[in-house]
Amino acid sequence: MIRAAIKLIIKVLESKLVKSGVEEQILKNKNHITVGKAVWNIVDEHFRISKTVEEKLASKAEMFDKLLLTKFPELSQDDVAEIRQSIAGEINQGKAAVVDNSELIKQLQNDNTNLKAELAALTEQFNKVQALMVKPADANIQQVTA
Repeated sequence: MIRAAIKLIIKVLESKLVKSGVEEQILKNKNHITVGKAVWNIVDEHFRISKTVEEKLASKAEMFDKLLLTKFPELSQDDVAEIRQSIAGEINQGKAAVVDNSELIKQLQNDNTNLKAELAALTEQFNKVQALMVKPADANIQQVTA
């Protein structure tokens, strides 16, 4: 009877130790996520204005990894990547429209470039036509004065 009670007490203590270890790990992960979000905001503010989308994304990821590893050197590169993806997914849920807008902006920039080239070609043609129209008028003026 005493042995059975001791075995039960041991099992309860072991489960509490396991539970406390799991709880500690959960708290540690919550801390990583909380600090990760703060780092994300720092990086986001730093790169608010950037030249290109590709440069912005690459630099943000690198800076995020560097800052998070500075805060938590015990994390592996895989852990940092997982935290970054988790935070990015959470923060970027409503930003699908922004990505779509960036694609629209690229399309508009391409259209603008094409229209500028077409305008230059049409302006050149117009100048040629205008030059031809002026010459006959000059010839008539010369005949009248002669």
